[in-house]
Amino acid sequence: MEKSQSLAAILKGPKNLCLEMRDIPDPGKNEVLVEVKACAICGSDFHLIDGHTKRARLPVVPGHELMGKVVDVGKNVSKDIIGNRFCIENHVACGECRYCKANRENLCNNSRSIGTTIDGGYSQHVIAPANKLVPIPDKLDDATASVMQTLATGYHVVNNRANLKKNETAAIIGVGPIGLCTLACAKQIGARVIVIDTVEDRLSLAKKMGADETINALEVDPVEKVKTLTDGEGAEVSFEIVGGNQSKTIQQSIDMLCKGGRTVIVGVSGIDIPIDFQPIQHLEKVIIGSRGHPYSFMPCIEHVVSGNLNISEMITHQIPLSMVEEGIKMMRERKDGAVKVVLIPNE
Repeated sequence: MEKSQSLAAILKGPKNLCLEMRDIPDPGKNEVLVEVKACAICGSDFHLIDGHTKRARLPVVPGHELMGKVVDVGKNVSKDIIGNRFCIENHVACGECRYCKANRENLCNNSRSIGTTIDGGYSQHVIAPANKLVPIPDKLDDATASVMQTLATGYHVVNNRANLKKNETAAIIGVGPIGLCTLACAKQIGARVIVIDTVEDRLSLAKKMGADETINALEVDPVEKVKTLTDGEGAEVSFEIVGGNQSKTIQQSIDMLCKGGRTVIVGVSGIDIPIDFQPIQHLEKVIIGSRGHPYSFMPCIEHVVSGNLNISEMITHQIPLSMVEEGIKMMRERKDGAVKVVLIPNE
């Protein structure tokens, strides 16, 4: 019997993304088949598509910020969830290594990643482990649900890595989608937030989403401006969320801190970056890394549904899967005010 087919964007090699019809896969015994309702394009997808993601396993369907409706289940999964909507956590941990047992699944030694090492959401259908499903309340629309992973990354950065406190001053370098989500989470805590970018549209959106001060790094020295805004002391916390070329921004994130301040590095570039370690030692500044979004989906969903967090302003475009290459270009080039572009594969 001939199998049903659906559309998928398959990455076969660097910059070789092909739209093709393929057989709809069958779920394994502990898996589900999901009809993808929305998949957000992420900036890290560009690294994958350009061939800079070393752990990728090609060919692969990109897309790790996704949600959808369960349409079939494996033999070990309850059929009661068929027809229900879920977000899908992209980080698939082994559950057995030392980090998983220490509740640090984002550092798992044997992890797989939906959209990088296994097929993701640039597709009308995707297979997902049943234990990676996060239920979505009816109040949460599909497009907003698809960016819960982005929000969860910002939530983890603010709450679990920086341990940001009410009334502290936080400086965010880079207000793309993760930077905007970090802003939302920082304001929800009650921090004062200064944002830094080079694109006026992004700065305007950050202001609309609650930023207390905005700095255009093309016009003024962001380090000196942050110090001016903090009576010469510097911020208690900084977040580097630029990625790409961080040759200046990593050092800036350290230099704009007060004594004993902490910077969280979220952006990824993969290039060698020189750092002046004297202020790290002499002024007891702290550099913190942040990876992923462990255990953060549910609190984010609850905050959004309750109205405590509002990130809808950053979802600027919703397009069909057939326009995936155009959507990627829009985000790369920031065309038409694009901030977060969401694919709607089954439209």
